[in-house]
Amino acid sequence: MINLEVVYMFAPSDGSAPRTVTIRISDMQHDADGLWSVAVDVIGFKTDDHVRIRGADWLNAIEGAAHFIRGLAGGKVKDDGGTMSPILLP
Repeated sequence: MINLEVVYMFAPSDGSAPRTVTIRISDMQHDADGLWSVAVDVIGFKTDDHVRIRGADWLNAIEGAAHFIRGLAGGKVKDDGGTMSPILLP
């Protein structure tokens, strides 16, 4: 159904080598309980994150995933220091 992937370059402020960060929303499902869910993957920071975000409908699940990504990835950039290109605001 939906597969959205954006690849960023993360340049840490500690001077270590830039690295690729991949953010993906995929595998949208209409679950048996009537809710919808999407898989969210944030790969390339010190730790990788893989979660499912649930919502009342398919759009709510995608909105929830976008909100989760902004908080998680934006928070990691803010906490670790550095920059993302293209920009991702916390």
